Amino acid sequence: MNNGAILQVKDIRFYYHTEAGPVKAVDGVTFDLERGIKLGLVGESGCGKSTMAMAIMRLLKPPGKLESGELLLDGVDLAQLSEEQMRQARLRKISLILQGAMNSLNPVSKVKDQLLDGMKDHGVKFTRQQAAARVEELLDAVDLASSVADMYPHELSGGMKQRVCVAMAISMQPQVV
Repeated sequence: MNNGAILQVKDIRFYYHTEAGPVKAVDGVTFDLERGIKLGLVGESGCGKSTMAMAIMRLLKPPGKLESGELLLDGVDLAQLSEEQMRQARLRKISLILQGAMNSLNPVSKVKDQLLDGMKDHGVKFTRQQAAARVEELLDAVDLASSVADMYPHELSGGMKQRVCVAMAISMQPQVV
């Protein structure tokens, strides 16, 4: 293990507890992620890729349980954070883009409002001009026209929705996406 890694996953074991016994969705995974390096998780459907990502983000609820292991983000064990501390870490320090992320968009909110909501939830305050500039900057970062800001999710293609979700994920400039 390299102590200079931004994310260290050490012997993580995440199980789903059922009446038939535990299902070992993630069992003994260890890796380091260095700053600036891209890491792809590859495997068969149902092998635990999404479970591992969701476990790192602490988004899985019972019957799922982190049995053991360490999840170190810049030296801080995410498993030891309170719910509020973890909520603050999400989007600000670590973010996640799932394959079906576009299903998480609110159908009755414009793209610009959804991009700003997460930042506002983390205490970021904008003037109207600053908000418009930040939305345009985020859309530009994912190669979407600024006109997308005033659109609703149903007006976007699947690929455009996915890019809006990427823009949301990078909105607070997290250390790990």
